[in-house]
Amino acid sequence: MGELTQEELDQGKKILGGVINLFWVVAVLTGLGLFSINYGEWFTRGIHVFGPVTIGLPSSNTSLVFLAVFVIELVGIYMRKPFAIPLGRAGLIVAMVIFFPVGTIFGAILWKRINDPAAKKYLNYAVTAEKPETKDDKKNQDSKID
Repeated sequence: MGELTQEELDQGKKILGGVINLFWVVAVLTGLGLFSINYGEWFTRGIHVFGPVTIGLPSSNTSLVFLAVFVIELVGIYMRKPFAIPLGRAGLIVAMVIFFPVGTIFGAILWKRINDPAAKKYLNYAVTAEKPETKDDKKNQDSKID
């Protein structure tokens, strides 16, 4: 990819500012939840649990996966890696599901920012400019086939 001007860098960073803030907040909340709720689980693995079924919160492995998604996304944005676009979309979906009412509102607002062409250019994501097909294009293709 070509070098970006300082103005393009500033615009891309400004567009992704809200996404970065949301992922920082969600990563901190997920980390606090991981260490506060599942912290005792790490010490009691060898102790017999009374009762046949454990119902409730996800295991520590699930919490680690959620935390890893947000941390890797933040690292990808700061390093301006192209994988930050699809991982950012996945992170927004995870935030929408985990923090249902509020996360869905913020995710819907920030969805268009992570798909913005300036943000994609800032993250060195390959943007393909496809023009929509028209009826004339289809007729020309059909006549070439015949």
